[in-house]
Amino acid sequence: MGFSILLLLFYLILPLFLAIHGLGADPFFQHSCISTAGNYSANSTYQANLNTIFSQLTSQSDFNYGFYNLSAGRDPNQVNAIALCRGDRNQEDCNSCLNESISELSQRCPFSKEVVGWSEFCTLRYAHRTLFGDMETSPDSCLLNTQNVTNVDEFNQALDNLLNNLSSRAAAEGPLRKYAADNTTVGVFQRVYALVQCSPDLSEQECGDCLSVAKEGIGSCCFGKRGCRILKPSCLLRYESDPFYQTPLPLPSPPPSVASPPPPVSPSTEGKVNFILA
Repeated sequence: MGFSILLLLFYLILPLFLAIHGLGADPFFQHSCISTAGNYSANSTYQANLNTIFSQLTSQSDFNYGFYNLSAGRDPNQVNAIALCRGDRNQEDCNSCLNESISELSQRCPFSKEVVGWSEFCTLRYAHRTLFGDMETSPDSCLLNTQNVTNVDEFNQALDNLLNNLSSRAAAEGPLRKYAADNTTVGVFQRVYALVQCSPDLSEQECGDCLSVAKEGIGSCCFGKRGCRILKPSCLLRYESDPFYQTPLPLPSPPPSVASPPPPVSPSTEGKVNFILA
């Protein structure tokens, strides 16, 4: 009887304990504090501008398909930020991820002027320099599933074809979202699931180039593994042997094309007689 009561108390207290210790935080969060960009001082103008950026990110009511390009202040204390949520996430997931990323980066990179952080559902970058429209592949990070695939050659060939197809699809998307996800068979009984995403301020060529560099990282990080994440500032890819993504929110339909007006009709000569005067 005493053991049953203790077990009951354990299960009653466990949710509270997990909540206090941040169950919602991403255990696979990755970050880079760019030391070469320098630091800011506590209570400085730069910190005030950065806090303005954080406030704007945490109070977004316009989903904008998970992409935000923000700026606060003026030189020499201007702060620029880019936030990108994964293409299959809704606004609630996006806001939650950005809130957690702000909290993580504030603790892990205090006073760093330039930072990049990768969570499962979002990427957050901020710096004194311009970020918008620049394709960047470093710093980067990689996470891997430690389990090996049994049929390496067959798996890698299927994965390579899938990632090439997804990269082309994502790069060809417009300025609202550059994202693609799909799966394919590996042999008879196995499937591989993958997604790729670029920051939508990149051109089609830049997105394709970024994803090519990311794909090359598989060989050095997670060759022959059942799952992997390659994380770049401007793009990312992930694959797994089990489903992990959802159906993305549909993008708005393009506006109907306006029909060209018909060419002007020249006066008809039908029924007319030409006279020649002597």
